[in-house]
Amino acid sequence: MCRSPAAEKLLALYGGAAGFETRSRGTAAQPYCKMPRQITEFLTKQGVSSLEHKPALAGEADIDWADLILVMEGMHRDILADKFPQSMRKTQLFLDYVGESGDLRDPMGKSDKVFEEVLQQIQEAIKKIVSK
Repeated sequence: MCRSPAAEKLLALYGGAAGFETRSRGTAAQPYCKMPRQITEFLTKQGVSSLEHKPALAGEADIDWADLILVMEGMHRDILADKFPQSMRKTQLFLDYVGESGDLRDPMGKSDKVFEEVLQQIQEAIKKIVSK
């Protein structure tokens, strides 16, 4: 409901015309949750017009559909590996994929400043992905 949908929306914005397709899925998603205000405000400022998002758990159909699975934290990779062993051949940490390293910190429950820093990090990473 936070980092993943932000990345999904930004990839659609910056990479949609180039044919990028994306699905935001979670390992503990709750369908009744909404994106935090900080996320919707940031995305609106970037020019994202569709802010609709319904959190959903990653399923086998999603794993099979994806050419690449980017996870925000190593814990997410471990959960997917346990539930969907076939996912491991195409799963990478989001930051590792763009030449950085480690987990992308979770801004939930943190200050607006932390949200802004994490969202800018996601935005820069998505721009790198699109330019690859």
